[in-house]
Amino acid sequence: MQKLIQVNNVTLAFSPDGPPELDGVNLSVNEGEFVCLVGPSGCGKSTLLRLISGVLTPDSGEIKVFGLKEIPGWAQLSFVPQDSLLLPWRTVLDNIMLPLELNKKGEKSGVSINKARAALNLVNLAGVEDKYPHQLSGGMRQRVALARALVGEARVLLLDEPFAALDALTRSQLHLEMMKIRKQTKFTGLMVTHNIFEAVFLSDRVLVMGEKPGRILGEVHIKLEYPRNLKLISTPIFASLVGAVQELLEQGWGGNNE
Repeated sequence: MQKLIQVNNVTLAFSPDGPPELDGVNLSVNEGEFVCLVGPSGCGKSTLLRLISGVLTPDSGEIKVFGLKEIPGWAQLSFVPQDSLLLPWRTVLDNIMLPLELNKKGEKSGVSINKARAALNLVNLAGVEDKYPHQLSGGMRQRVALARALVGEARVLLLDEPFAALDALTRSQLHLEMMKIRKQTKFTGLMVTHNIFEAVFLSDRVLVMGEKPGRILGEVHIKLEYPRNLKLISTPIFASLVGAVQELLEQGWGGNNE
């Protein structure tokens, strides 16, 4: 199975005299996998996503995406932030078309419009094409952000706590939407979250990070059938997997390196 993301012994420090933010991080994500990163605040989860996307450069180590050191463009790699970052002066449809316009140097076409509408349908938001971001709920804005990431048929999605600011009900609804989208598009995903239940519910593997410095403590394989439904959360096997992730997290609390 092809490794679409490879992080090999990566170290990063924001200050030459300070401790490293990340120290000797190794991870890989295989084609078709959905992997979640969990860990305490400040352990470097979001920093790691930015390194993979090419926004930051490691002090040492190597990062490959699609087997290449060069970070690919929006056509293959998309980033979904915690804040939807929709442009307020553009309609929903125009926001979704932005990556297509950037790839074609600002050109709009009937093909781009059709792709944007298809992406809206994928996130179950047909009918809001002409609305502006301020007219949407938080959950709807996140769906638009997800549609924007999917419109270019990206092979890899990097998601930085995309559901963190949402209420519990909306969050659960979007979890189910993610299940449907993943079944239809077969994308590969790496998502940062503080929510252990969310990580276990959505992923094939959960990678657990420790802090001071940021590092991978271990991983938990989630061998549960796809697609999943919310009844799964109340089952003993789900509770056991959550417990396994929690146990790894506790190993890294307080900067314990043992």
